[in-house]
Amino acid sequence: MTKWVWQKENSQPIIYVVNAFIKAGVEDNQIIAVTRTMKDTFGLSSEDETEEVVKQYLVLQKCV
Repeated sequence: MTKWVWQKENSQPIIYVVNAFIKAGVEDNQIIAVTRTMKDTFGLSSEDETEEVVKQYLVLQKCV
């Protein structure tokens, strides 16, 4: 499992995009499916890594 540090400079696009989907009422599984294809936008190396990071962020949002 990737340990993601949310203070990384490239975390801002992930936070912005996922928060926009959350505000729009998009379900978690749909957010994950769409954001998997955004690896280049997020500066990540693979769709799997992107999925993992987005899942971690979604879990953090549910815990806050």
